[in-house]
Amino acid sequence: MAVCQRLVQAQHKFKTLNNANNGAELAQVIQLSSLYTDRVLEDIHKEYGSWDVLEMQPTRGVWDEIAVAHFQAAAAYRLRSFVDAYTCQLSSFNAFLRIFRNMTQWSLPVLYTLSRDLCDVAQRADNQLAASSSQGGKLEEATRAINQGFSLCMTDREPLLGKSRKWGTFRMANILFALYVRHKAYNLCDSMIRALKASELPPLEEFPMSDQVTFRYYRGMLAFRNEKYTAAKEDLLFALEHCFRDSYNNKTRILVCLTPIMMAEGRAPHSRLLRRYPPIKAMYGELAKAAKAGNLRRFDELLQEKEQLFVNTGTFIAVERVRKVAIRQLLRKIYVITGQNSRMSFQMLCDGFAAAGITDIDIPEMESVLADLVFCGYIKGYLSHDHGIAVLSKLQPFPPLVSIA
Repeated sequence: MAVCQRLVQAQHKFKTLNNANNGAELAQVIQLSSLYTDRVLEDIHKEYGSWDVLEMQPTRGVWDEIAVAHFQAAAAYRLRSFVDAYTCQLSSFNAFLRIFRNMTQWSLPVLYTLSRDLCDVAQRADNQLAASSSQGGKLEEATRAINQGFSLCMTDREPLLGKSRKWGTFRMANILFALYVRHKAYNLCDSMIRALKASELPPLEEFPMSDQVTFRYYRGMLAFRNEKYTAAKEDLLFALEHCFRDSYNNKTRILVCLTPIMMAEGRAPHSRLLRRYPPIKAMYGELAKAAKAGNLRRFDELLQEKEQLFVNTGTFIAVERVRKVAIRQLLRKIYVITGQNSRMSFQMLCDGFAAAGITDIDIPEMESVLADLVFCGYIKGYLSHDHGIAVLSKLQPFPPLVSIA
């Protein structure tokens, strides 16, 4: 069959942009969904009546190989043959990696585009395979390929920092974070953070703000999962404050983790925030009210009611910490009602809890609860096991919750 001249023109365009180090335009035209790709495929289809000609084109260099595989992937994608599209996109990606190791910073946008498209077609291929009861695994394979691109950025030895591929490290890390989290491979996330910390990279603050925000969200989320709430709060607050103003979905994801951390410090979400983010209101609004009011019975009812939601979102342990706030507030109510006596018997506190609807707590359990609150700083004082009393500090026995963080 004759050589497809329209494809040859496209190959020439890719090479020209490569020779000009025009990464921005090259990244634009090499997208699977780009207008340029659409026009090329439309022209080929008009001339040949199908895209079968793409399977028969000779290649005389890496960019020819990249271009042919790209248009094969794009054609299969439009035919909704996602498994074939994935195979071709992976070929295009791997061919690019062979020359990427000798490229500089200008080529990073091309790597980002190829990586995102590879993720997209891999997910669609897995979904298509699952629908036909076939084995998937394309997304995991794509993740391994993208990890090679990440390594080529992080380990670049270009002496001129301005030309270094290292400037793509955090963008590629963020793509991998998303993939690892989807696979629930949190150990790989932790390993990548350690690798980034040990590598010779410019300070995170010198990278684009979008890279900083995304990286600190994932790092904060991982610290949250590991119950390192101070570190998680710092990263998540940064991500929230520097996230694009209209990024509703991203801010909601951040708030899912950040809100219970703040609630455990006695900082209930503001009514304006709850109005703006209904999912956060649905998750935490009533819980925050119950905790602040010391309504332990209602808090426990809500915790049980929403338990599966909190488990699914990985927030259950963090929300359980907020229960201490509810207990502390209830104890404070009892303290005020009983005349602010600094010596409170365990039995009296049990009676106070029973009056508040918590009837299943006995003296040993009450002593255990109080010991935990004293240890965590929610109340100041000490316990006398022999006398069965809690001796509260005469100076601020219930310190401000903000000071406990």
